[in-house]
Amino acid sequence: MLRRNSVAVFIAALLALLLLRGATARSLTDYPRRPKLVLIIVIDQFRYDYLVRFRQQFVADGFNRLLAGGASFADCRYDYATTATGPGHATLLTGAYANLHGIIGNEWYDRSLRRTVNCVEDPMTKLVSEPDGASKTPGFSPHYLIGSTLGDELRAASDFRSKVVTIALKDRAAILMGGHSASAAYWYEAGLGRFVTSTYYLPALPSWVATFNQSSPVKDYCGRNWVALPNTPGGNGRQLSEFKASPNEPCPDSKFLGWLERTPYMNEVELRFAEQAVKDEHLGQGDATDLLAVSLSENDYIGHAFGPYSPQVADVTLRTDRYLAPFFAELDKLVGLENVWIALSADHGVAPTPEFIQGHKWGPGTAQPALIRKAIEEAMATEFGPGSYIAGMDGPYIYLDSDAMKKLHTQASHAEEVAAAAAASAPGVTAAFTRTQLLTGSLPSSQLARAVSNSFNPRRAGDVFVVLDPYAIPVSGFSGTTHGSPWNYDSQVPLLLWGSAFKPGVYFSPCQPIDLAATLAATLGLTQPSGSQGRPLVVAIR
Repeated sequence: MLRRNSVAVFIAALLALLLLRGATARSLTDYPRRPKLVLIIVIDQFRYDYLVRFRQQFVADGFNRLLAGGASFADCRYDYATTATGPGHATLLTGAYANLHGIIGNEWYDRSLRRTVNCVEDPMTKLVSEPDGASKTPGFSPHYLIGSTLGDELRAASDFRSKVVTIALKDRAAILMGGHSASAAYWYEAGLGRFVTSTYYLPALPSWVATFNQSSPVKDYCGRNWVALPNTPGGNGRQLSEFKASPNEPCPDSKFLGWLERTPYMNEVELRFAEQAVKDEHLGQGDATDLLAVSLSENDYIGHAFGPYSPQVADVTLRTDRYLAPFFAELDKLVGLENVWIALSADHGVAPTPEFIQGHKWGPGTAQPALIRKAIEEAMATEFGPGSYIAGMDGPYIYLDSDAMKKLHTQASHAEEVAAAAAASAPGVTAAFTRTQLLTGSLPSSQLARAVSNSFNPRRAGDVFVVLDPYAIPVSGFSGTTHGSPWNYDSQVPLLLWGSAFKPGVYFSPCQPIDLAATLAATLGLTQPSGSQGRPLVVAIR
């Protein structure tokens, strides 16, 4: 009887082992089939609620293609405090925050150069705007970006057979999405009315880009004003912007190009350029997965000017929807949408205008950085004697003058504390944190402090980090607005995943935009980008 029981146990164990091996084998063979093309769409300054507020006015195959057939995350928020274009695009593709990827703002004060630097400026490169070679104008590159991006990892894993192409109206958006080893990055120079690149990527414009530029697609908009669509909420089909040409003025000239850059039509031009890139770069048509990242920058220009509750923002949202529908249809013809994965997100949201805020009694409406500077200078003079103590102010960062600090014969932490206390006392300021606090980890235990810590890179950050009150907007006037805070109106963005690897549905579990790179890296079978802090969104993976 004992032997019979032992045999039964042995057989049961063997069957369990075989089942386990079978399950393991199935899990390996069930790994998502790689697509031919990964398309990442980043809409500059695009709040999550736009997809809800305006959905009734969307067409069938624009945003609705992704919303109805993909995974949509309703609670996706950046967990850092510098919600701007440069940091946002870097964060989405590295899966890391500015504390690791180093892009702490669109620009910052460089202590060694004693001036403010742009996040992608690079005097070692030249702008490429012609088919016959580089210009004398300084170019741009990702040399300030620390660590790898999703595209870098995709290229390396395929022995650089995968192509990574990025497109935007803004140089920093295109460059930071592509990472260090992008095949090409293209952006739009409004003054020239053409798409350009840098010698970092190419010695001259490819013939297809030159042909596109020579065809001057912006000519199609000559004689057209910006008129709201009939179903734009608050638009009522009225004219939203008019180009007033001078008598006998040629079109398109620099004046017209400047006007056009502040209309939704530029999103259509950019998507036409992206279509041409798919055709002529042969994206999705090789033996390795390619990546195309497109940042639609126009929404940001319009949002800054008019705010999120304006008919102008409603109209650019609806027009973006209508421009995406034929773009997806063309992608279907060229690659086959069954061979494409699509991800959509945004680099940041935006605050309401001061006029809206004050009109609805939500908060102060405006903030005055000049008063913060004044408070710091006065407090430092009282503590240490007369002098000029601030070298630079960039976004939330206060940079104390290093030469002045050396003469004080006091600990840096004490000078920072004096400056931070003064900043915190200024009207419209929620909190001020010191460099020493951030370096030593001696921060209060709060979500706000964590967001500030995620924004702090010691190589580039200032001595004091200032957080303004909710709805205290640092703009002049009452009709314009901006972003750059940790508050939810700036930090909450969409995250949509569409394609064979993802389960359709609306997901209410919290996520962060850093999860985008982590999810795509995992489903593509790649090493995570070097500093990735995100987690694969397993709830939405088939």
